[in-house]
Amino acid sequence: RCPQCGKRRNYNFPRVRSKTIKCEGCGEKTKCLFNRRPQLREPQSGYLTLKTKDGKEIVVMLRDISSGGIGFEVTKGKDLRSIKMGQEISLTANWNPRLIPKSRFKVRNIYGFRVGAMIKR
Repeated sequence: RCPQCGKRRNYNFPRVRSKTIKCEGCGEKTKCLFNRRPQLREPQSGYLTLKTKDGKEIVVMLRDISSGGIGFEVTKGKDLRSIKMGQEISLTANWNPRLIPKSRFKVRNIYGFRVGAMIKR
């Protein structure tokens, strides 16, 4: 739906995350972001304790959570070096123990200080 004139139009953009669309009615250009995730992510914030398999504990900041995974930021660069792709970790939230399930996570993505992990099944 165009924010300027309100005209609706359906588009099909396979494998596109963002696209600038021009309205055919008024010519207004709008940048659209598409979420193609099968599970909705809920924005969250709070400190978590991350434990690696070798027993190292790291404090991280929770950013988002879904039924299949979790996203967090490492607060210190030196701690980021101890997290590797494919590594098995566990996370606990001392302020809300029921927020994160009692299961292991597998690190799937590291981008800057941001880390994404999925529940290991």
